[in-house]
Amino acid sequence: MRYVVSGVSRGIGSEVADRLLAAGHQVYGVVRPGRARIDGLAGSVEADLAHPEDLDRSVRSFADDLGPIDGLVHSAGIVRGSTLTATSAEDFTAQFTVNVTAVAQLTRLFLPGLRRAGGTVVMLNSMSGIVPRTPLAAYGASKFALRSYAESLRLEEPEIRVSSIYPGRVATDMQEEVRALEQADYRAADYLRPGTVADLIIAVLMLPADGVIIDLSLRPRHPPSVP
Repeated sequence: MRYVVSGVSRGIGSEVADRLLAAGHQVYGVVRPGRARIDGLAGSVEADLAHPEDLDRSVRSFADDLGPIDGLVHSAGIVRGSTLTATSAEDFTAQFTVNVTAVAQLTRLFLPGLRRAGGTVVMLNSMSGIVPRTPLAAYGASKFALRSYAESLRLEEPEIRVSSIYPGRVATDMQEEVRALEQADYRAADYLRPGTVADLIIAVLMLPADGVIIDLSLRPRHPPSVP
């Protein structure tokens, strides 16, 4: 089977790709320019998600050449933290651009292949897309918007499956950034392992064709206190 993963160079995206490759699937990556590429990919395309207006140029021919796509996993994302009153217009725009607009544009470009295969789109959302919290209010707003986008895509494209996954805190580089914003310690052992979230994504992708998982939340079993 054939899968496309964004954010494939690190974190959860890398773990998803590793598992799909180990199972014998073809995996294609959407890679940020300058990022290291993982071994074993069937192919990849460089795309700067901070500039979704350029994705037609950089991704369209790549997507058209793939043919049927069994799954598209949106793992890439950014966070910029602050209180609402201290969040600049630039930080709002940056988060909505990568976390929402780029997701919509990538999905649009890969949609013909997804339709042909009756494929699955997985949106890696966040608990911040369910429960807003400071100092991540602007990030949360972008994830609430991603949630709405997923719901609308499901309505408009009934022949594909659309799933949103809402993990709690995960031991990734992004979580280190978040804990620094919260002025709190980062202890990887307190959080979900990236591989645990990847396992859940794989389960969603491999679900038999007669069902779809709409929304799925996952939290650390023993989460630390949040300041």
